[in-house]
Amino acid sequence: MITALLVFIATYLILGVQGIPRFHIDRPTGALLGAVGMVAFGVLPLQEAYRAIDLDTLLFLLGMMILVAYLELSGFFEVLERWIIGLARSTFMLLGLIVASAGFLSALFMNDTVCLLYAPVILRVTRRLQRNPLPYLIALATAANIGSVCTMIGNPQNALIGIRSHLPFLQFTGRLWPISAFGLLATFAVIALLYREEISRRPLIVPPPRNPVRIQRWLLSVSLTAGGIMLVLLCLNYHPPSVVISLASIVILAGSRKPRRALQQVDWTLLFLFAGLFVVMRGVENSGLTALFFERTRFLLEGSGLTGSLGLTGAIALLSNLVSNVPAVMIYLPIVEAHGGRPDLWLLLAAASTLAGNLTLLGSVANLIVAEIAREEAPIGFLAYLKVGFPVTLATLLLAAWLLQV
Repeated sequence: MITALLVFIATYLILGVQGIPRFHIDRPTGALLGAVGMVAFGVLPLQEAYRAIDLDTLLFLLGMMILVAYLELSGFFEVLERWIIGLARSTFMLLGLIVASAGFLSALFMNDTVCLLYAPVILRVTRRLQRNPLPYLIALATAANIGSVCTMIGNPQNALIGIRSHLPFLQFTGRLWPISAFGLLATFAVIALLYREEISRRPLIVPPPRNPVRIQRWLLSVSLTAGGIMLVLLCLNYHPPSVVISLASIVILAGSRKPRRALQQVDWTLLFLFAGLFVVMRGVENSGLTALFFERTRFLLEGSGLTGSLGLTGAIALLSNLVSNVPAVMIYLPIVEAHGGRPDLWLLLAAASTLAGNLTLLGSVANLIVAEIAREEAPIGFLAYLKVGFPVTLATLLLAAWLLQV
């Protein structure tokens, strides 16, 4: 148990600081070292480590990334940029469009991927309109996290929960969409209030487009059709990994001239990170640390009504900010399963772990992606983000605890 604890702490120190200076050890490498440590120091036998890797989750994430990569290659996000500029009549409306579109897209695709492709769009839009990009970038990060709450395809931790819980897609979304809707409104209101000098109803002067939009209509049609079919099949409770990877394969065949470019845009390091974390968490579980943690937090799971939900929500949110939301969910998976795998517990775990990512700039990978892309043109300060993230996170977590009382 002590060995597993030391390997676990070392792994999550690397994940928390996002690297060790001079050694250039990043998050995926830290997860790999943790996985190797669990085997090398005898916590797990090698065959058990192989079995710990959840191939369903990795296949699901890979398929989603391929679908989004082809959407980007087809010109979808360039169309989105023109659409936003064309509809925005004021900065007030521009903020609303960014919050709504980021939230909606993140519910259909992975929030990290949406931020990766959408952040450059916002920088181009604000540069062209000669506006301060900071409030719109913060809006993208917070709205993407909130929008991703309501579906099991919205973010990696929801995908993991959806697959392990076997909850129907429509039940998952039906219980969580009110939280996403309220959260998007809260994000819009907080940013509009804090940046009221930038966000106003004054008419925007929109310059004419400089270049014609580049769309590959066939690829766009195939990608959007595949996305629509995916949603229908998931609503009919077909096996999510099989559905997503099959449709991704069809899109690859349809856009066969560009498979290399699409596969280059897949975040392979995220898959690598997940594989390593699966092994680390199996070591933690087998060593008895998970059982010990369960005993110490049993009272939270056995609480009832709003008090129990608030306690559990706070514990999940705190852990998510200490070790990030995906590792936090991995810690709670065996605990929820040991407690009977009640649907309300799964849904609260999904909501609290995702919403907690809005608290600080370091709270989620989506936030870090936006900050990294904007670091040269519009650096996002920790306190600037916290001023928005703290009230939004507090309000949405309270709503989640109230709506999903255990």
